[in-house]
Amino acid sequence: MPDNDHLLALSAAIDGELEWEAAEHARLCRMPLADRIAAGLTWPSMQLAGVRRQWRGATLSLATAGRAVLHDGITPGDLLTIAPIATPDKGIQARCIDVEGRFAEARLENLPDPMPGWLEGGHLAVSRALDDSSMRRYQQAVEAAQRLDSPLKTALLTGETSAPPDEMVPSDALNHSQRRAVSAILAAEPLGIVHGPPGTGKTRVLVAALHELLDAGRRPWALADSNAAVDHIAAQADADGITVLRLGRAYRVGPAAAHLTLSARIDASPQAPALRRLEAEMSKADWRARRTLAAERRDLLAGIRRQIFEECDVIAATLGTMVNEARRLEKADIALIDEATQAIEPAVWSIVPHIETLILIGDPHQLGPVVHEPGNILETSLVERLLAQGTPAPMLEQGYRMSAALTNLVAGIYGPAYRPAPAVAARRLTDLAGVDATPLTDAPVLFIDTAGGGMEEARDPATMSLYNDGEVELIAQAVQMLIQAGLPREDIGVIAPYSAQVARLRDAIPDVEVATVNAFQGREKEAILCSLVRSNEDGTIGFVSDRRRLVVSVTRAKRLLVCVGDAATLSTSSDIADLCERIQTAGGWQSVWEEPWDAALD
Repeated sequence: MPDNDHLLALSAAIDGELEWEAAEHARLCRMPLADRIAAGLTWPSMQLAGVRRQWRGATLSLATAGRAVLHDGITPGDLLTIAPIATPDKGIQARCIDVEGRFAEARLENLPDPMPGWLEGGHLAVSRALDDSSMRRYQQAVEAAQRLDSPLKTALLTGETSAPPDEMVPSDALNHSQRRAVSAILAAEPLGIVHGPPGTGKTRVLVAALHELLDAGRRPWALADSNAAVDHIAAQADADGITVLRLGRAYRVGPAAAHLTLSARIDASPQAPALRRLEAEMSKADWRARRTLAAERRDLLAGIRRQIFEECDVIAATLGTMVNEARRLEKADIALIDEATQAIEPAVWSIVPHIETLILIGDPHQLGPVVHEPGNILETSLVERLLAQGTPAPMLEQGYRMSAALTNLVAGIYGPAYRPAPAVAARRLTDLAGVDATPLTDAPVLFIDTAGGGMEEARDPATMSLYNDGEVELIAQAVQMLIQAGLPREDIGVIAPYSAQVARLRDAIPDVEVATVNAFQGREKEAILCSLVRSNEDGTIGFVSDRRRLVVSVTRAKRLLVCVGDAATLSTSSDIADLCERIQTAGGWQSVWEEPWDAALD
C-alpha cells in the first residue's frame, strides 16, 4: 500500500515538535536556579520528608525547605528529575503523584539501596523532566496507519461519510438539536462529527448516545484528550446508571471519577482481601517464596481484572492512555471522543486500528491542540480539517450556561441558531440567594477600558511572560466588590492569557480561582473576570488576537463577564473590536477614568 502524503506530513510534524520541545527544555535547564523556578521548570528548594517503601518501588514525601508554596508548573503525572541543588547532573527520575501547598509526593519504581546521602539530608532541586513517550507512541501509530486498510481510515483522509439521518430518537430529556445529534451518532458509518458550542450540553448528548448504543448491544469507548474531560464524562455516565471503567493512572484521575478506576474497582472486589494478604506475605518472604507468591498474586489479579472488564459497560480513558492500552483490550466497534478539537490528530489515529466507527464531539471555535513549535500543522485539529473538507456536523443550538446578553457576544461566530434556553436568558447575579443588587451585580457584561490610564504591559525578565500591574489592581477591586455584595469566592473565576499575569493575580486575590485561558476551557463560573493584559503603543497583541482563545475567555461566565483591557491596543484585532462594539451596544462600557475604577489611577 503506497504511503499517504497526509500521514507522512503528520509524522514529520511530530519530529518537528519533538525537536522543538527538546531544544526548549535544554534551554530552560541551562538557566540559573532562580530563573528555572520562575519559569515553572523547577520547584523551590525541597527536602526529603519521608519514604514509604512498597513491595515494588517507593513513594518519596517532599516539602519545601522554607515556607514557599509550590507553583503549578509541575503537576501530578509529570516525570521528574530529583537532584542535589549543588550538582544537578546527579539526579534520579520519579513520577509526581500529588501536590498540595508546600508538599509533594513522587513515585520511584526502584529506590536506590542504599539511598544516596544527598537525597536523605540535602537541599533538592525537583524539576520537570522531558517526557516525550506519548508523542513517540503517537508517531508509531501514524506510521502503523500507513499499513492500515479500513473504511474509517478512508473517511478520515477524505472526509466522506454517511449523511445525518432525517429521523430522530424520541426523548423528553433532550431538545431538538440534541436529539438530532444523538441520531447522527447512532447512524454514523464509519465517521461522525457533532459540533457543540459552549454550554449546549455536549456531555448530556454523549451520555444519551452511550445509553442508546448499549441498548443496541454495542460496547463503546468514551474518550477525550484531557483527564478532566474524561473524568467529567465518566462521572456523568456513572450518575446516569452506566457501569464505567475509568482507565489511567490513579494520580491523574480527579476525585469525581476516582471510584471508577481499575485500582478502585480492584480494591472493592470480593477478592481484594486475599490480594492484600498475598502482598503482605510477599513483603516478608525470602526470594524463593516470593517467586511463588508473586505467581499466585498475578493469577488472582488477572482474574479480578478480567471480571471487571467483562462487567463494565463503557471504558473511559484519555487518548494518551489508550495509545498504550487499546491493543490489550477487546476491540470496540465505536469510540466517542469528547472535546475532540483539543487533541492533536496523531492521537486520534492511535485508536483507529481498534475501532470501526469514530464520533468526534467538539467545537472548532474554542482552543485547539497544545503545540509548541510555531507553525506546526499539528495546531490544526482533525475536526477542523474534516469540517474544512465538507464533512457534515450537526450543531447543538441551545445554550444552558450563558444569559442572552453573554450569548450575543459570540453571535457573530456561531450564528443566529445558537441561542440561550429560556430558563437562563435573563438571569443575573442578583438572582442568586444572598447577592445584593449593585451596579456591578446587576450587569450581565462589563468592559473596563484602561486606554490612556498608563496601565501598560511589562515583560517578566525570567519567564519572558507578560503582565500588567494596573489590570491586576482593577481585577482585584472588582473581585472585592463582588465578594462584598455577597457572591461566594468559589463562584468567581479570574482568567488571564499569560502565566506571569496569572501569578500576580493569584498573589493579589487569595482564595479565588485564577487560571490561564487554556486551563478554563470546559469550565464555568457564575462570574468571570478577564484580564487581557496587552497595552502598548504599537497595537501589538500577539496570541490574545486568537479567536479561539477569545471565545473561551468570554463564554465561561454564566451571569457576569468583566473584561479589563486597553481598547486602543486590543481593537487592532477585528474579533476584539467586534466584542467591544457588542458590549458598548449593550451598555456595558466603562472607562478607568470613571468611578469607581479611577481609584486605580492614584
